[in-house]
Amino acid sequence: MTPETLTLPSSLFIRGITSVHESLLAALKDNKAITLDIPDDAQADLSFIQLIEASRLYARTEGKYITLTKPASPGVLETLRRGGFLTTMDEASRLFWLHGKEIQ
Repeated sequence: MTPETLTLPSSLFIRGITSVHESLLAALKDNKAITLDIPDDAQADLSFIQLIEASRLYARTEGKYITLTKPASPGVLETLRRGGFLTTMDEASRLFWLHGKEIQ
């Protein structure tokens, strides 16, 4: 099973989240596994984190998989930190967002 790679834009804010949502749904509809490629310079707000967390939950219930090509970019990591996600992160989330690395 080779996952479909979905390359995301660098700007992951509420203003453009609808197109990211549509692309993600289409990829999940057509594939059992998708890999998200988040650019190194990506900046995100909580709408992006919420979309990804909801998508991970949906994928799990459908027997599908979402992964990241690499650990969260510094901008996404800062949003996770500001949103309180890093303080309550379970092992599955740590593996997803940080690829198993410790929180810096």
